[in-house]
Amino acid sequence: MKLKKILFYILTALILLAIVLFLYTCRVKISRILSPFFLSVPLVYIVKPLAARLEARKVPAGLSILAVYLIFLILLAAACVFFIPALADNVRELMETLPDLISRYEKSFNAVLSDLKSSGWSGDVKKVLIKEIENGSALLQRYLAGFLENGINTVVSIARIMIDITIAMVISYYVIKDSDKFRDYFISLLPRRWRNGIAGIGREINQVLAGFIQGQLLAAMIVGVLETIGLLLVNIKYPLALGMIGGLANIIPYFGPYIGAVPAVAFALTISPIKAVWTVAVFLIVQQIDNNFVSPKVIEGKLGLHPVATIFAVMAGGEFFGILGMLLAVPVMAILRIILNKAVELIAQ
Repeated sequence: MKLKKILFYILTALILLAIVLFLYTCRVKISRILSPFFLSVPLVYIVKPLAARLEARKVPAGLSILAVYLIFLILLAAACVFFIPALADNVRELMETLPDLISRYEKSFNAVLSDLKSSGWSGDVKKVLIKEIENGSALLQRYLAGFLENGINTVVSIARIMIDITIAMVISYYVIKDSDKFRDYFISLLPRRWRNGIAGIGREINQVLAGFIQGQLLAAMIVGVLETIGLLLVNIKYPLALGMIGGLANIIPYFGPYIGAVPAVAFALTISPIKAVWTVAVFLIVQQIDNNFVSPKVIEGKLGLHPVATIFAVMAGGEFFGILGMLLAVPVMAILRIILNKAVELIAQ
């Protein structure tokens, strides 16, 4: 009997190891396969509440979802006519300007280095300052070059993104329409004594994801619009593209506003230091509006995380998984908190 248990544990460990190796080896292909499913998650939480309102007016479930899709498509068509061309022009001009911007910053850094080397400061002080300036120059060049490369890659892969979104819409349709069936089927696979606990965890996770996704997207849209208006008022080039970048970056808690401000401030510096100061002022004012009026209304209090835990989650996610990790760190942390709390409750019983 003891030998059977040992063999069982060994076999289980080998199977788990094989699964981990398979997932790691085929991670690129797996991510491509799963990308429509990941895209369907925010889509479900955006479409579902709107479809539920139509269902409350006696519209059948399937038709209510299709009606919401139709509204989105009409809005998208309107955006393509009035908004997308201007944004595309902004982005195109932005990408064309980036190489020149990098060259300007190189000249500025070289001028600073030249002045520093000819100054009367001690050799040790010069060495430290020159090293820090060179590090800052290299970091800025990598950031701008990466921004350019990512922008080009996004344009190149736009067709694939559209295909993924189309598949995600189909997946979301069935997930919303048959959500009760999926839930009941999953619960039926569990032992009876676990069902109530798992169902409770599912409800809490659903509330967390709904609050985070809906709240962050709404806040990002508001912030993006406000930043675009602010950049227009201070007469900065490419206000639409830079404002939308700022709005999207705002999805990342705490650090997003600073990340989103970097491109706008960098371009403003090429015009004049005063323009850069005005641009910083725009982002600071919008951030104060977001912190004091927008986020408290649509986000805060819905995740149940302390600000310190949120900062830790974002930093850890960024360190291990980059921008995507920063985006997903907070909801993942909130979900882990729910599961941990439930596990502690079960152990204490």
